[in-house]
Amino acid sequence: MVPDGWNGSSSRKAALLIGGLLALALFISTLQLTINGSLHPYTTDVGEIQNALPRWGTIHFPGYPLYSLTGSFFVSLLRLVGVEPAIGASLLSAIFGAVAIALLVALELFYDVPLPVAVITALLFALSTSFWVDASIAEIHTLTIVLLLASIIFAIRFSRSGKRSDLLWFSLFTAQLILHQRAMVFIGPGLLLLVLNQRQALRRGLPLALGVALLSSLIYLYLPIRAWQGANWTFNQPGSWRGFWTLALDTKTERIITLPSTMSQWFERARAVSLLLSGEWPLFLLIIGLIGNAAIALKGRLLESLAIFLTWFPYLILSLIIWEGRLSDALLAVNLPVMAMSALGLGVLTAVVINKSRLLGTGLTIIWAGLAIYLFIENRPNVLALTRDPSAETVIMVAERINPAPDGRPLTLMALWGNDYWSLAYAQAFQGRLSHINLVDHNADLEAIMDGRDHLLTLSKTFYLRPLSWWDQRYGRVYLSGYTPDIIEVDKEPPITYQESALDQFIDLGNNIAVKATELEWLSPGKLQLTTYWETIAHPQMDYSVAVHLVSQVPPEGPDDIISQADSQHPVGGWYPTSRWEEGEIIRDKYLIEIPEGSNPQALRLSMYHLAEDGSYVNSEWITLPLPKETYQTD
Repeated sequence: MVPDGWNGSSSRKAALLIGGLLALALFISTLQLTINGSLHPYTTDVGEIQNALPRWGTIHFPGYPLYSLTGSFFVSLLRLVGVEPAIGASLLSAIFGAVAIALLVALELFYDVPLPVAVITALLFALSTSFWVDASIAEIHTLTIVLLLASIIFAIRFSRSGKRSDLLWFSLFTAQLILHQRAMVFIGPGLLLLVLNQRQALRRGLPLALGVALLSSLIYLYLPIRAWQGANWTFNQPGSWRGFWTLALDTKTERIITLPSTMSQWFERARAVSLLLSGEWPLFLLIIGLIGNAAIALKGRLLESLAIFLTWFPYLILSLIIWEGRLSDALLAVNLPVMAMSALGLGVLTAVVINKSRLLGTGLTIIWAGLAIYLFIENRPNVLALTRDPSAETVIMVAERINPAPDGRPLTLMALWGNDYWSLAYAQAFQGRLSHINLVDHNADLEAIMDGRDHLLTLSKTFYLRPLSWWDQRYGRVYLSGYTPDIIEVDKEPPITYQESALDQFIDLGNNIAVKATELEWLSPGKLQLTTYWETIAHPQMDYSVAVHLVSQVPPEGPDDIISQADSQHPVGGWYPTSRWEEGEIIRDKYLIEIPEGSNPQALRLSMYHLAEDGSYVNSEWITLPLPKETYQTD
């Protein structure tokens, strides 16, 4: 199944190989090597995919069975030789990306684009921000472009030859393309225009072609089969009739399509899309490439020129109506066909110029090569910023500070479905970490956990999206307590049953709150952890903030004597207002204090305060805590 553009030519085959290998080397240089931590729209689903593939699991709407099956096989194969799943999932995208670049070179050769020009302009597409990122992370989009370009290639072949084999390959790739990514249905008019050029051959081969397309849909059986086999990572219950069809028929339309209601909104979105595209390539380069596709008509291929136009123009329009109120993965993805066809246009236009003037064409080729170097220098740091984002490791390290409960009860950590949960699930399943914790997401039966023996813990930042009001509405009045500086315990009863110890102090702060005990300890070199047990003498009448100051002398004479501080608007990570506390309640509170390098701290000071009506701060009594006996260390 070798496209006409390189039949019988070893040099043309070499051009495909060179283009693909150069692209693969590019993508490997920025490959994401561990669980994703970036919150950028490019990486919206990466953590989910990194977890699903090594488990032979299923992913979000519309299920992506071809990608899931292929990816699970590939990642599992690499695991046999010790390759971490996250690396394997990223490498799969890189390989698909390299194949896509080779196919783009092949498409350009259909129009007699000189080999160096075809390779350079195809690499310009590889160097566009979106495609480069997608080929460096665990994402489905590079496979989309492989299927897209293969569909176009075999549509052109059939349009020229009328061969049944070309029609069947076209049917296979196009069916898989639309099954894989529903938005690719908009390429239909362009492809249909090509295959209708051979009406008689189409009529003869149509039944078999439709059979191939229908058989292609059987790939969707992978989803329920894995659910029935007990896969421990599935999305939307694909093993049930309703869950399966919800996945298979989902188009995301109602979630991402919003038509502008006024002309000003159309202009606003057009401006946003132009800014987005200019982040891929210089805008003039994109425009030249899209206009350059008209040069296909100059080669006597008017029908193909129109068909190519219809493969990218619908996505330019679609980008104006895909709107979620923000930059989204869907918006980034629909621009990929536009960029790919612009690269094709650059190649064809250059070929036409070379036919007119070899000197001018050579100069144009040098310009494209220079732009490729520019894009490499310009875009590489942005790609690395995403693939090397350490946020996931930060979340995992926070969870690793969770020590076994003193009372021996099990620990359940709830993280919101998304990056936090995916990071922790990956660390637990594939890095041998957090083995002492039962990990659940927010869809778990949290009330049953609180009613049982487990301590229910969650990340402090969970409360940004699930505030106390959310918990109260579902479970009645809940109580919070600090477990570590960034981990909070949630319970339907006060979780602290305090036992008297040598740490007891009981210092009345004069605001119906007392400090019952404190403990200051080294958490790691350069980091101190303060544990405070507050006790309510009577119900506090207002909300108090907490001041935690590391000072260079006692008492401090001014702001310069405060080396570091860990103040909080409310106790317990800022989420448990004192006006909510009940009489007799004991609240454990944790604070992390970082010691700046080269500083000379002498003590830690603790207080509560509130803002008076005149705007001044009113402090309770300051409590001074000596540093632990061990010599403090800085990073």
